[in-house]
Amino acid sequence: MAQPCQERRGGSRGDRVTQGVTASSGAVGTGSTGLGASLSGSLVSAEWLRDHADSVVVLDASIARSVDAAGLTVFDPGHEVFRAAHIPGARFADLFATFSDPSSPIAFTRPTAAQMAAAAAELGITPADDIVVYDQLSGAYAARVWLVLRSFGFERARVLDGGFARWAALGCPIESGDPAAPDGSGRAIELADLGTSIFAGLDEVRSISADEDSTTTLICALRTPDYTGESGGDRPGHIPGSLSVPFPDLLSDDGTFSPERTRKVLEGVGIGPDSDVVVYCGGGINASGAALAFVEAGYPLPRVYDGSLSEWRSDPDLLLVTGPDPR
Repeated sequence: MAQPCQERRGGSRGDRVTQGVTASSGAVGTGSTGLGASLSGSLVSAEWLRDHADSVVVLDASIARSVDAAGLTVFDPGHEVFRAAHIPGARFADLFATFSDPSSPIAFTRPTAAQMAAAAAELGITPADDIVVYDQLSGAYAARVWLVLRSFGFERARVLDGGFARWAALGCPIESGDPAAPDGSGRAIELADLGTSIFAGLDEVRSISADEDSTTTLICALRTPDYTGESGGDRPGHIPGSLSVPFPDLLSDDGTFSPERTRKVLEGVGIGPDSDVVVYCGGGINASGAALAFVEAGYPLPRVYDGSLSEWRSDPDLLLVTGPDPR
């Protein structure tokens, strides 16, 4: 059984807990300690973070979710979610403006190398840092930030399994208010751009979809109603030829990643450890969560279609299939 944190620090909105205390209190340190060499996998548990929080950089990738007058789910930057409650010392990773290209008409487009370098400088992070990312929803948003970081050479970035909910359930410290300016922010850094090995583009996905004999498998990580077209707005359905692997089906009941469930689901649709896979969803978020689940289940990292259905649906000449069958 997991051991709870010995104390929980909170405060009214705008308050900050004391920094510079011991690891068990949840304060976050500089991050350049070489912990990455002793870790395996791309996830860390809340228990692990509780014990090593002074040795890593923690990024909060939370977003705000609401429902508009038409009953549609709306997503906005999570500044207010972060200010209300976050892990002590965490830095806010703005998925909309910092970890995406704000000039792109497609939401959550991967940033350019120059944009990512500027974001890293603002956050005070480098590829040498041990970084733990979390969000306050399903973990897919943290996975997206993790994947973007990995695509620029941040090989020691990992995701907090179970996210903020798991941290809070252990009774670990929580703080509110704005983050303090991180040490080292503003440093200019150079980044490696590994994007083509991690992300796929429209032309490639179109080619895979059109070729019924393609050796690459397209996976849709959206929920089943979105895949079948029961929901999905004006242009519902999935990319022709793609299989359904909903990201939520790869998680345990408590919201942590489940390698066992992931392997069972992938085996059920004929995906093996040697399969070449491209994953997509609505905007590259659930697809990133699925990519992380693949890795934790012992599969190679699949590529993620960066534009996903946001880009595909924007072209009326690109077909979509409704119903449970791939084509």
